[in-house]
Amino acid sequence: MIETAARAATPLASSRLGAFLRCASCRFAAFYFVPFLAGLVQMDAATVPAVLFGAVFWIVQSLAVEVTNRLADRAEDAVNRPERTALCEQVGWSTLAHAEHALWGAVGALSLAWLAVDGNSALAIMLAAGVGLGLAYSRGPRLARRRWFAFIAVNMLFGGAFLTGWAAGGPPGALGWGQLATNTAFVTVVGVFILAFAGIKDLTDREGDVRAGYRSPFVELVDRHGAAARLAALALSPYALAWILVATGVLPVRLLALTLFAPCSLLLARAVRRGRAHREQMAIREAFYVYWLVFASSASLLFVPSWTLAAGVAAAFGYWILTTRTLHWAAGLSAADARSLVRPKVSVGS
Repeated sequence: MIETAARAATPLASSRLGAFLRCASCRFAAFYFVPFLAGLVQMDAATVPAVLFGAVFWIVQSLAVEVTNRLADRAEDAVNRPERTALCEQVGWSTLAHAEHALWGAVGALSLAWLAVDGNSALAIMLAAGVGLGLAYSRGPRLARRRWFAFIAVNMLFGGAFLTGWAAGGPPGALGWGQLATNTAFVTVVGVFILAFAGIKDLTDREGDVRAGYRSPFVELVDRHGAAARLAALALSPYALAWILVATGVLPVRLLALTLFAPCSLLLARAVRRGRAHREQMAIREAFYVYWLVFASSASLLFVPSWTLAAGVAAAFGYWILTTRTLHWAAGLSAADARSLVRPKVSVGS
């Protein structure tokens, strides 16, 4: 049986601002901050002002991306995520629309200030790409509804933030540009990990997605005969890539330590295949997000070993735990959830 973790009740969580932060998934800023800090540390540019500015920037951009998605997916979310839709209604749809404009305006202002103080061409490109991708995911071409493009857009989150941190440490001289091939290989390994599992979020959204005319390729894979072997191969793909890149001398040998996560990836793949009840799929979704943060943080620390980065990762985990418990629209992963997912057979009872 999948149990739901109780969310701590706080005055902020029950306020209108709290409802906004919850429906806008404010905890996801941690996904941006960790790789960004790794990029800064790699360039020996992780000063206190740079780190604090980056934390504010990624919180604002994360909120902008999520609010835009809430507005664009309003019809689908009414079916898939009624609890989150209720929070949006508490805030007010017109208020969310104004917030969307204000947040993207703030991203633009922060980007211009960043470039004015510490600008270079690489940073300008990364900041522009981040805004373009963040908007295109839900607006315009709506990459979120472009099948595999949706997953590519999601896994660019890590790589984009890391390369932004790397660019912010510049201007990249000979050393910086020389690192680009290695950095690209590194973010590709983590990107393949995210790509392998990003479709988990679609498992809980089937009904609304079908009504919107979207069919997730990940859901199709899970529903096919012989899905177990395909999911296992997908789960192991980032480790195979890491071994190839290490063997060819592109990545340092210490990145092979990521292989220790392979059994966890296989367990998650098995849970995906066996979890059918909605509560189970919500637990699997939450497990993936936690695993994403753990894997990405571990990969970053292996790639850029640093006590500064370790402290930043610890802060990011503290932020994640706090916001998950008090400022997220769904409950976090409980110990009972975790035990249920690793059992030989996932229970479908409630």
